[in-house]
Amino acid sequence: MTLLTVFVVLVVARVALRGLLVHPLLPWWVRTAVFWALPLCALTWAVIMVADDPVLFPDTAPCPKEPMREGILGDGEVSGISTPFPPRAYCQWEDGTVYDLAPGTTFLFWIFFALTVVLLGAGLWHALRDPRSLLR
Repeated sequence: MTLLTVFVVLVVARVALRGLLVHPLLPWWVRTAVFWALPLCALTWAVIMVADDPVLFPDTAPCPKEPMREGILGDGEVSGISTPFPPRAYCQWEDGTVYDLAPGTTFLFWIFFALTVVLLGAGLWHALRDPRSLLR
């Protein structure tokens, strides 16, 4: 069932992209904006997913392994957590204190994601309204 879902999503995305590229009323820079918005969306997602990773620089990890002094951020052990969608990276202490990592990158991800969805939605709308334009 998963393979069928992926196939359907890819076909719909291709039809939406084709509908966007042949849309007669949009200027060329709007039609091609999806080609830079989608890779930037993927790049910001990757930055968010590795924001809590202590492997590269263990001494300066965003979520320190030793407990900090009491009253600074949180008490007790700390763990770095990343959620793939919606993308979020944060440190969580034993006492429940949460510290968000990369909040600006999360904001950029949602901008690029919304831009991609709106543009592909416009392309899909045009493809469904005028299917003959896809044959040119």
